[in-house]
Amino acid sequence: MTRLRSPSGSGEATALPWPVRWSSWLFCAVVALAPLPLGSVGAVAPAIWSILLGIALLGVLPVRLRGSQLAILAVTALLTALAVLVLHEQSALRPWLGAAPNALWAEAGKLLPAVLPPVVTIATNLPFYSAGVAIVCLLAFAIGVVLGANRMLARGLLRAVALAGLAYAICGIVTFAIDPTRIYLLHEKQAHLEWLTSPFVNRNTAGIYYGCCALIWLLFGCELIERHWPSHRSGLSRLFARLDMPARRRLAGLAFGWLTCLLAMFLTGSRGGVGISLLAAVVAAAILFRKRMPRRYGLIAALGIGSLVALALLQLLGGGVGARFSTMGLSDEGRFSTYRATLRMIWDHPWLGDGIGSFEWVYPAYRTDDISLRGTWNRAHNSWLELASDGGMLMAGAAMIALFAAFGVLAHGVRTRRRDVIVPLVALCASGAGTLHSMIDFSLQITGYAVVIAALLGAGLSQSFRSGRGGGVRDAGVTAGAAG
Repeated sequence: MTRLRSPSGSGEATALPWPVRWSSWLFCAVVALAPLPLGSVGAVAPAIWSILLGIALLGVLPVRLRGSQLAILAVTALLTALAVLVLHEQSALRPWLGAAPNALWAEAGKLLPAVLPPVVTIATNLPFYSAGVAIVCLLAFAIGVVLGANRMLARGLLRAVALAGLAYAICGIVTFAIDPTRIYLLHEKQAHLEWLTSPFVNRNTAGIYYGCCALIWLLFGCELIERHWPSHRSGLSRLFARLDMPARRRLAGLAFGWLTCLLAMFLTGSRGGVGISLLAAVVAAAILFRKRMPRRYGLIAALGIGSLVALALLQLLGGGVGARFSTMGLSDEGRFSTYRATLRMIWDHPWLGDGIGSFEWVYPAYRTDDISLRGTWNRAHNSWLELASDGGMLMAGAAMIALFAAFGVLAHGVRTRRRDVIVPLVALCASGAGTLHSMIDFSLQITGYAVVIAALLGAGLSQSFRSGRGGGVRDAGVTAGAAG
């Protein structure tokens, strides 16, 4: 076993059996490294991460779960069973529910001499080949739920994500200054030549990822300030006087990490990523300091001050983003037309969709004349509409209900916890920002970013409940910190 010491210096220790210890390290390593290979897009990287996360999941088997964790995992199992059912119905020659095959198979059979198997999906077996992102996120979420009950492991996950984002930001900024047409001087860009995209290919995914990392650095710094906040009302001078030299050095390091990730976020030029990330940061800081503000209008004042700071940062560091807002507005050409086309796709096949991963093949039949012929629309730029068109309203509706329920649990954890509130707060704001961004882009369909959100969400949900006494992971040799 090994012992982890609380960063507060209270001497509280957490005993970890070696399988759990190694699994936690492997888990954090996968979450930190997933963005590195160009966002882990493709089939090879998700397969590798799935194997490693599967090994990590076996290592956490000694952990005895609490009732709250079992409930979360039970709901996850039900959603997984529903997804497996939809995948089967889309690809099976004899669907259990008697779903009618896509009419295109009959039309193609009249033109081709070969016998074509009539199935629901427009591309045979494509739904199974497209499940890589979902499998990686499912494993990351499950491990996050199991290990997240330990407050030290949950905070360790936040530090791993923040440090990885800082390392990517520093390398990305340096290599972008040397050669902006390449990613880390190795991979030649095909688009976004004027903007920072490292380690991703798409600048929008990079923008929301760096925004998520900046959020964690910001909340670590706010937590440090809140911990030294005087009990009675006083000015900033008294607050700084309470900060000793080690605390000031730590605050300076946290500020460096926040500003570096913030600079990388602005260099991406992503309007949606920057705007949503700044909104999430303002909301998170206001919630964290809400008890330090006057009761009547404290939250409103905190939101107002945070908004002014965000606008100032946008003017100082985000000149390129502001220019894109001025010249292009809030939406790109053809995006709303694509949304309307996707809604028609959903209307034609509402329950089981056209097949997971088939959007690129189905969309040309619905593409309208007001969309430019330049480029290929292989994504709907709205992950929820694309999920409904590919997997049907049944799967999309269940996923949205579960996500809103998770937001409710996280909000309950933020409201009731007395310490380590940043764990559910980061999960709430980061996953909320990712959800909003996925309504105008496809960031949650990129493995390197989605696995980070899934891990944070799992740990945040697990930390949203009180630990209780004498039960749960404590019986397995893993002492979970009290929830406050």
